[in-house]
Amino acid sequence: MRFLTLKKVSLKEARNIRWILLGFFCFGLISVVFYPLDLLKLIFPSVFRNESACIMLNVFGIPCPFCGMSHAFFEFINLNFVKSVYYNPSSVIFFSFLGIFSLSIFVLSLYNYKLSLKFNRKTLLASILVLLIIWILNIFFGHQ
Repeated sequence: MRFLTLKKVSLKEARNIRWILLGFFCFGLISVVFYPLDLLKLIFPSVFRNESACIMLNVFGIPCPFCGMSHAFFEFINLNFVKSVYYNPSSVIFFSFLGIFSLSIFVLSLYNYKLSLKFNRKTLLASILVLLIIWILNIFFGHQ
């Protein structure tokens, strides 16, 4: 069984794929520009006692795999890769992969194709392993 397959889609479905990509892009940009920490501190003052919006970091004292990604993304789009890695060690690889993957989906949708992902047990285990590696890197080398 193949992990990635290409499927021909209708013009309407290809247009919907582009709208979904635009929505994700806008949501990501808005969440970086309008940092929600101040609002969360007002609602949950006992949980957000540190300078982080990460609930796991504030409650358990351990950063989640994606702690620092907002700051890292801001530095990444300003082409300051060293500072991006400072906030989250896996950020440059993560954002580069995400950008290439999103651009691929967009270009394929222009030609009325879509990528289909098929997950099996090996793929799920590989995904969990990658997430654990990102988490370990962030715990030992990330800036909290």
